[in-house]
Amino acid sequence: MIPMNRFLAKFRALFRKEKLDADMAEEMRAHLELQTAENIRRGMSADEARYAARRGFGGVEQIKERARAQRGIVWLEQTRQDLRYAGRQLRRNPGFSATAIGILALGIGATTAIFSVVNGILLKPLPYDQPGQLVQIFETSPVASPGAFMDWREQATRFEGLALIRAPR
Repeated sequence: MIPMNRFLAKFRALFRKEKLDADMAEEMRAHLELQTAENIRRGMSADEARYAARRGFGGVEQIKERARAQRGIVWLEQTRQDLRYAGRQLRRNPGFSATAIGILALGIGATTAIFSVVNGILLKPLPYDQPGQLVQIFETSPVASPGAFMDWREQATRFEGLALIRAPR
């Protein structure tokens, strides 16, 4: 079977679980009845024949579990069961649920905010062609005059460009 067709068949089996379980139970019952009839034909009593048929067939529940694992997507079915269980637990304890959801929301919000800052400051490259060649020049006087900046720009022959940034007071 093509892998995609196999996946689709397993996915469809998730929604037909009750019917497939009923079909499997009926088939197993039929096999046990046939073996019991065969054992009775060989001369066993009805109770002995049923016991021998069950013993020869093996563990019915183990066989059912193996068949379910083969026909479905086990991890998806287990996830669905876990989510249903979690939903029942959250409905049972609404105060705890509200507290847990609030704490998760705060944690996710704080993590997002911190990541946004770290990403903007540390991880994203500077919006310049060659950020490794940036130079910062400071004026030590308390007031940098626009005239001094214009002089620097005229006399700077090694720089492609200059920008003036004034710190707030």
